[in-house]
Amino acid sequence: MNLRTKEHALFLYFITFVALLRLLLAPFVGLGVDEAHYVLYAFNLDLSYFDHPPLVGWTQYIFTHIFGSGEFGARVAAILIGFVTSIFIYKLIYNIHKKSSEAFIAVLALHASFLFNALFLMLMPDTLLFLLILPLIFTVIELEKNNTLGMWILLGVLLGLAGLSKYTAILFAVPIIFYFIIKQRYEFFYSYKIFLTASIALLMIVPVIFWNIQNDWSSLAYQSAHVVGDAGIQWKSFFSSIGAQIGAYNPFLFPLAFYGLYKSFFSKNDTLFLTALFGLVLICFFTYASLYKTALPHWSALFYMLFIPIGTYYILQGSKKALIYLKFAIGFGLILSSIAYAELGFKFIPLPDYQSLHRDIYGWDEIMKKANAQICDNKKEALAVINWTLASRALYYNRAYTSSVYLIDDRNDQFDIWEKESPLGKDLLFINTHFFNKKISDYALCDAVIPHAEFDIVLNNNKVNTIELITCKNYQGLR
Repeated sequence: MNLRTKEHALFLYFITFVALLRLLLAPFVGLGVDEAHYVLYAFNLDLSYFDHPPLVGWTQYIFTHIFGSGEFGARVAAILIGFVTSIFIYKLIYNIHKKSSEAFIAVLALHASFLFNALFLMLMPDTLLFLLILPLIFTVIELEKNNTLGMWILLGVLLGLAGLSKYTAILFAVPIIFYFIIKQRYEFFYSYKIFLTASIALLMIVPVIFWNIQNDWSSLAYQSAHVVGDAGIQWKSFFSSIGAQIGAYNPFLFPLAFYGLYKSFFSKNDTLFLTALFGLVLICFFTYASLYKTALPHWSALFYMLFIPIGTYYILQGSKKALIYLKFAIGFGLILSSIAYAELGFKFIPLPDYQSLHRDIYGWDEIMKKANAQICDNKKEALAVINWTLASRALYYNRAYTSSVYLIDDRNDQFDIWEKESPLGKDLLFINTHFFNKKISDYALCDAVIPHAEFDIVLNNNKVNTIELITCKNYQGLR
């Protein structure tokens, strides 16, 4: 596929326009909870981290050092990944029938799926896997046809990068093994080449293993509890997880993903069949996990990233009614996504108090400015929050100040590792929000509790958040 030819021009114009739009939007939108957390990885470079392997932090380190540590620099990597991932999806669909129109419409469907418009703007571990999964699939297909040492080395590198991105990347080995068995390439399993691949992948994830050894395997323990945390099946959580996925990926495109999985599984096209094996393993794992704990919508993003475009391709081969449905689904998604982007940039939709779409991403620069105005002595005083979601934003937006920020809770997490000094004995200025609010006198042991004046974060004459600053004199721990 030569993208420089005229038939691919419309596709290139589209993804270039979308990438430029995201770059223009990036500096005007505050960082979200997880997004800020992973930028903090870059500010605290390490072999690995409590929550995830290190590649997201290493990537942010590179890009924030090139483009600055502000919102723009924090988002360049995700925007580039969205651009390149679109090319991979286009290549996947184009290679089926060599029809650029089908491939372009499949990419349109991807961008009409709501969550991807966020994940191609905010760098997450999942975003990194978008960049790796299709090259992995293409490499396995090429390797099965041409058993060359170079392909085995490339496979090892890609698997190693995936392992540095997210722990669930271990699932990638399952469909690859099944594919070789189905293709009756049994000689692969006792070839030195497969051991070389495994060695390369293991060597690349040594930092993760070494970090876990140093930290009592806390990251692996956290992830096992985080994904499947409860002993019994939680049906309410399960249906909540499914509902969240339907809403996050566009209710009208959601069923196309499962249609695409079904059709790919019975396809004679090796690439689509291998993709179906990947998809089946991924969706089965996350569906199983959601039986025990509410699964966040982005956990299954890889599945929908692959199969919404594939499902779109198969719908394009269908009846006129199917095509009408597809046009509506894509149009609906693109219109709503465009409105969402416009709202992020121009903030024109008035919503009732505390129901703003911006409640997680707006006002933290003002919050930290007013909180730091209360700090007189950085040696004796510090800022504090009561929840990790607040800590990620507080630490990020506090980077212009010399005060310390502490997360005061009873949960063991990455913030405990980053805190080099104990908060005990300090005068802590707690930042309470409308959404995370504690009565500090009942929460913490203090010599005295001194409330300060509340203030509102206001947008379009409506309250986005209400902030309460409270000093805990001589903090001595939680009650």
